[in-house]
Amino acid sequence: MDSRTARWGYVSGWLSIVLNSFLAALKYWAGVTTGSFFLVADAWHTISDTLSSIAVLFATRTSRKPADPEHPFGHGRADLIIGVAIGVLIGTVGLNFALDAIASLNSPRIVEYGRLGITAVLVSIVAKELLAQFAFFAARRSNMEAIRADGWHHRSDSVTSVLVLLGILFAGSEYWIDAVLSLLVALFLIGAAWKVIWESARPLLGESPNQRTIAGIRRIGDRISPVFESVHHIHVHRYGTHTEMTCHVNVDKNMSVGDAHDLVDDFEQALRDGMGIEPTVHIEPRNDAEEIRVPGTKP
Repeated sequence: MDSRTARWGYVSGWLSIVLNSFLAALKYWAGVTTGSFFLVADAWHTISDTLSSIAVLFATRTSRKPADPEHPFGHGRADLIIGVAIGVLIGTVGLNFALDAIASLNSPRIVEYGRLGITAVLVSIVAKELLAQFAFFAARRSNMEAIRADGWHHRSDSVTSVLVLLGILFAGSEYWIDAVLSLLVALFLIGAAWKVIWESARPLLGESPNQRTIAGIRRIGDRISPVFESVHHIHVHRYGTHTEMTCHVNVDKNMSVGDAHDLVDDFEQALRDGMGIEPTVHIEPRNDAEEIRVPGTKP
């Protein structure tokens, strides 16, 4: 991970920690003062955002470590692992919200939130949505899944606060409104958790190269030399911002080893320059040529 990418992770993480700590304290104080169960619960939700931002800082620091004998491709996948952890954290918060909402239905009470509660929630809505937008922007610039996951955590807190605000506005008429809104929050959180976990876990499980990647590799092969009759057995492995690729190419079986080696060197360098990947290319004689295809599909 280069210094520019790491900078986005550090800025996003520290900004989130500072603002979330302030918001958590504000909502907890307002919740205790007004006796609001949901404001206190929302404060704990914001604290979980602070923890996820600390995880982003950890992922950024770990991902920057260079390759070593135990990790020859670097530590870039720490970002993905932290993304899964943040997703689990979001899901846990959502499940707790659901359980608390169900329990509150059995203990009906009407809460007077007052001006303090409304102010705390309005500040939270604006601040958390701004944090989410910045995190999504930083994720696009850095291509870090942990930052994107943190952005979804901010967005979940913003939506939570909107629903809490609706509960505040109508809580004086029906006791069950707060509980129903809390269940809606829980469903949103669980859905966001699934999205974060899936997007982070998919590269860890292994991915087939998409058609755009395959087409790009083929175009570069055609540009380097017409002797590349086939590029196949393509495998792509992502390690954060570092990507490894292996593939087979077919050349004339009568070509000398030296000529074939020079040709492949040119191909590999073109892939590095044009697609930002680190390739390893295996040479096969022309007789074994086959069409380019995604691994796992029929030739």
